[in-house]
Amino acid sequence: MTTITPYRSPVQDGRDGFPQLLHAEWTKLRTVRGWVIAMIVAILVTAGLGLFFVAASGNTSCGASTSGGPAQQVQHGAACQPALRLGPGGEPVTDDFYFVRQPLAGNGSITVRVTSLAGLPNGPLQGLDMQSGLVPWSKAGIIIKQDLSQGSAYAAMMVTAGNGVRMQWNYTSDTPGLSGAVSAASPRWLRLTREGDTITGYDSTDGAHWTRVGAVHLAGLPSAVQAGLFAASPRSVAASTGFASGGFHFGNTEATAVFDHVSRSGAWPASTWAGGAEGAGSGGAEGADSSGYHQAAGQFTVTGAGDIAPAIPGPGNSAVGHQPIGFFLVGTVAGLIAVIAAAPPRS
Repeated sequence: MTTITPYRSPVQDGRDGFPQLLHAEWTKLRTVRGWVIAMIVAILVTAGLGLFFVAASGNTSCGASTSGGPAQQVQHGAACQPALRLGPGGEPVTDDFYFVRQPLAGNGSITVRVTSLAGLPNGPLQGLDMQSGLVPWSKAGIIIKQDLSQGSAYAAMMVTAGNGVRMQWNYTSDTPGLSGAVSAASPRWLRLTREGDTITGYDSTDGAHWTRVGAVHLAGLPSAVQAGLFAASPRSVAASTGFASGGFHFGNTEATAVFDHVSRSGAWPASTWAGGAEGAGSGGAEGADSSGYHQAAGQFTVTGAGDIAPAIPGPGNSAVGHQPIGFFLVGTVAGLIAVIAAAPPRS
């Protein structure tokens, strides 16, 4: 009987792991010139279209004359962006809200009760890009501000839609007070006192028993500051994603607060309250004129939009040098088409 010995290769078996597979595929890719050319074309198409859309977004025109109105100069690019506002620490800030104010000359205090914080109701919004309801950082309360200039120092006590009572100051500082949402059945009392450059904030559930939330030093406050009631509500941002694409949808929001039991101590030289929208964004959506206040029988109803906060780079904050990453990836699909078209078939 004949015995057949199986053939054994003299080459020692190697490891067939992922690194070896990756190396083999890379070797095949770089040795076929058509594939290399296809990849280069795809990169150039993707990057080129991305840069084109970023440039186009920066060349948006504004200031065009409206039908039947006076002619206006058309501006482009950075000229269309709101002026960059800096806070006391030199950081970019958002300083947009509705302010019902009086001057406070020297030391004094302001106390209020907040019984309601509501957003726009559901229903037709007259074609404006407005969102019903509130966002978590919709806010209203009392504020002492150095002056009416954008980015000036301030301290505020406020109720919020989703974060309870807060004391905030100078755009970047925040400390919590009472938790929970405000309502007629669960009102929130707020108080701010000024002694020199020190502002102290208090909250209460009944107006009799007070808790100190915080005390802050605002260096260089003038003898006369602006103080009163405010309301603000930032824009909502919703992200959408899809195959090789994505985007953001922005909705303007408003907050309406009801105040009563407004009391003051100290020197308040004005005899009446003055209301005004502070900042470029405090009037709500473009064309909307719903911010304002109403005073009757000791009760104030204040409506405002915008925010008092740091201008953090993100969607919608192109004034601080941000472009959504979706602009840069808009050419991804075209790049994939270039790969399919230029690459030779694999044998």
